[in-house]
Amino acid sequence: MLIRTALVLLLTVGQAAAKPARVVSLNLCADQFVVALAERERIAALSPLAVDPALSAVAAEAAGIPRVRTVAEEVLPLNPDLAIVGPWGAARVAAMLEARGVAVLRLGLAEDFDAILRHLRSVAAALGETARGEALAASIARDLAAIRRRADAPRALVWQARGFVPGRGTLPDAVLRAAGLANAAPFAGYGFVSLERLLADPPDLLVTAPAAGPPSLSEALLEHPALARAAIPRARIDPAWLACGGPETVRAAAALAR
Repeated sequence: MLIRTALVLLLTVGQAAAKPARVVSLNLCADQFVVALAERERIAALSPLAVDPALSAVAAEAAGIPRVRTVAEEVLPLNPDLAIVGPWGAARVAAMLEARGVAVLRLGLAEDFDAILRHLRSVAAALGETARGEALAASIARDLAAIRRRADAPRALVWQARGFVPGRGTLPDAVLRAAGLANAAPFAGYGFVSLERLLADPPDLLVTAPAAGPPSLSEALLEHPALARAAIPRARIDPAWLACGGPETVRAAAALAR
């Protein structure tokens, strides 16, 4: 019994020691996983956008945590033992960190809820927080299953600044489908739908995610008088819910299902 107890204690101590103590997130989407799963004192830095409420779903929680740009002269002095990077802009820094023996986790784009759960579990494993990751994954799955999908599948268009539109196979498309909506975008991937084209074939629901901040010409398109005259039903959602695939993304689907 004493030997078994000693072995359990040794394993527990070894697992705790294996957890990275200085975690750096160099990606907005990784930020929300790190904040949700890691103790605050283990987070050496987050991405510069982590506290931007227009893009970050964890802006409030990230306040006070250091932020770092994806440049070697800022990242290397932090002495991270784990760096999490996204699909763009961090290749050189990631290679430098790996050459110094630092663990690097690369996350791709999450274009649906299955990918969100995969990314969540990957980050949880890298952080040594598998149990927390599984608990959060179960919570996301429950929230997703609880959404009361629209039965008639109305056509919806996610229309963003300058007429930018996510089509089939994108994360906003997955959000629409989770809410029981059909994506009215006439293409797969990402593209643009002009005001004239929108009015010629109006969707049943126009979804916008206007960013908070000073007025801009690109955002002004979302409030064009012609839209008001067309009387297209509209839904506004928090832009941070669509910026990244993460724990908050299910809130966008729940809001659109109402």
